[in-house]
Amino acid sequence: MLALIPWLVFLHVLSALTFFLAHGTSVAMAFKIRSETEFARIRAMLDLSASTIGVMFISFLVMGLTGLIMPFILKLWGKGWIWTSIVLMVIVVIQMGMMNDKRYKHLRRMVGLPYMVGGKKFEAETPASQQELEAHLKKLNMYELVTVGYVIPMIVLWLMVFKPF
Repeated sequence: MLALIPWLVFLHVLSALTFFLAHGTSVAMAFKIRSETEFARIRAMLDLSASTIGVMFISFLVMGLTGLIMPFILKLWGKGWIWTSIVLMVIVVIQMGMMNDKRYKHLRRMVGLPYMVGGKKFEAETPASQQELEAHLKKLNMYELVTVGYVIPMIVLWLMVFKPF
């Protein structure tokens, strides 16, 4: 079983790279969209961001599975850094899902794109007014996004590399 570890580490790191590469479209969109006012450009950015969801999901799943399999093989479940990493990643997944629902799924509805609520798909509606759109865009908090989407995974990476406890 120990012979699998290099392959699992390879798949874990590769899937992490793939996830962050695919997620880069959403990150770029999140930073750029706040300064946009044209509905067509916002729609295009939201669609581009949504186009990588499948790759993001599969790579995140592979990253999670390999990250859960390795501690069994290496008998590391008694280490605090493993449990801390898992808890932090669960927090990231929940927070990102909530931020996506409040911000970008709502924004899709506001600009007249099909959207989802609670896993249920809805057809496009009449777009919101320019003033409503601009008010929503001004409320987008990038500090929370950066903290949850970058700082917490950075802490998880630190835990995996340095194994402090």
